[in-house]
Amino acid sequence: MAVTVLSMVLCLISYILPTILLGCFGCVFFFVAYLYYVHKINDHLPGPPRSSFILGHLPDMWKYKAETGRTTSEFLLEKRLEYGPIFILFFIHKPIVFLGDATYLRHVYINNHASLFKSSFFYPKFGFVYGERGAGYGLVSNTNEASWRKRRQVMNPAFHRKCLKDFMDNFNNVCDIFMTHLDRVVDCGEPTSMLQEFTKVTLEAMSQVSFNINTHAIEDPNSPFPGAIRHYLCGVQDNIDIPLHPTLLGIFQFKLFQNAIKREQIDAARFLRKFASDCTTTRMKDIADNKAVPDDLLSLLIKDGSLTLDDIIDEFVTIFLAGQETTANSLSFTLYEVIRNPHVEAKLLNEVTEVLRGRDYVEFDDLAKLKYLGQVLEESLRKYPVAPAPSRVLAKDITVGGYHIPKGNGIDSLQIFFSMNPEIWENPDVFDPERFFETKNIPNFSMTHFPFSIGPRNCIGQTFSKFESKVILAKLLQKFQFRLLPGQTNRVKARLTSTPRDGVMCEDTRRE
Repeated sequence: MAVTVLSMVLCLISYILPTILLGCFGCVFFFVAYLYYVHKINDHLPGPPRSSFILGHLPDMWKYKAETGRTTSEFLLEKRLEYGPIFILFFIHKPIVFLGDATYLRHVYINNHASLFKSSFFYPKFGFVYGERGAGYGLVSNTNEASWRKRRQVMNPAFHRKCLKDFMDNFNNVCDIFMTHLDRVVDCGEPTSMLQEFTKVTLEAMSQVSFNINTHAIEDPNSPFPGAIRHYLCGVQDNIDIPLHPTLLGIFQFKLFQNAIKREQIDAARFLRKFASDCTTTRMKDIADNKAVPDDLLSLLIKDGSLTLDDIIDEFVTIFLAGQETTANSLSFTLYEVIRNPHVEAKLLNEVTEVLRGRDYVEFDDLAKLKYLGQVLEESLRKYPVAPAPSRVLAKDITVGGYHIPKGNGIDSLQIFFSMNPEIWENPDVFDPERFFETKNIPNFSMTHFPFSIGPRNCIGQTFSKFESKVILAKLLQKFQFRLLPGQTNRVKARLTSTPRDGVMCEDTRRE
């Protein structure tokens, strides 16, 4: 009997195995043929030779980063300088064309924006961490143009200057909590990472202004929110680093394929989504019961009536995540440069003193008067672009700079291509806020300075970020002064966004 069963199994294997092998061979053949085709239709474009038929230019980038300790952006900048304003790189089966000329950017991102769409391979990884829904299909991760446009139109009023004017009390209240917290830090006499401190205050500002929620992130070291956001964003970056389609990453939902880090990142997604769900359902009930509710983003999303509960939670988590990360990084780089340039600090302090005249409260009209502070922030964004690149995919063939670019190719650009170009900015390595005294005299300014992305899908929160940054820095510089610890540099750590590698470690003291 056993012999009969064994013979049947062997017979079955003999039938199935050739089919499996043939299927595997077919997949390999198809993949190789597809790579050959992709290479062939793009070989006319400038760019470095591929070091690997399968991996394309990935080995070159990995080697560069390992040997130099520099970032992907710096690797791409070197290629821009070597191959000119248009060049192509291959990342396995994904060809990406990089643009480093303002005319090219206007032609593609503005004149032909309808021919661009967000990659379904890259952007959904912001919404789902190892298959666990966090930000879902929010503004950042939504690749459906019609759905994105609908949500953007709903949310735009909440980020308009007129609406944000009504939240100056919230901005000031958060900053007052921050000042009190820094007073305690000074009393302790311990050095502090201003990157971490800015992360807390920007999180609290976004929470109070957009959702009328106090996370206690500033004053409570045990607040779960900073850690949850950090784990989630690390999970997003880890997902991006894995060359699998977002759908396939769902395999990590099974505990067999998880390790401690992945579990922590998945748990962070669950925590943030449950928190958003609880806040949203509570607000929905208050609205249904005709209770007085804040006129904020959350109420706007609910009262619109066109969004489902999951849609609202998606946008809640998206704003909660993206609304603090880039601003905290930008504030950190700005403070670093202010400390390193005493003449900038002195001019800033004079302006703040003149505008506020000893007041602790920053009024809406004060923001427009803090012109030099605005220049300092813009110069920081020029020298240290913190937001992700405007990565898109072509929906149809296009001609750029005399080169035919096939549909399906990725299109990308980096602000560093322009911000470090001496033909655009004299002495680009020097921190000089005076560059932004009169921007209308700068040729193609909007195409060479785009810290909040470019085209119709630019950052919805850019005005919020500028308001918030001005209030925080005006109050901060009025009350405290800082000294960088030895060894602090302006080196960049590039993950999902660009952040100060050394954390901007400072000794803080009160101003006399």
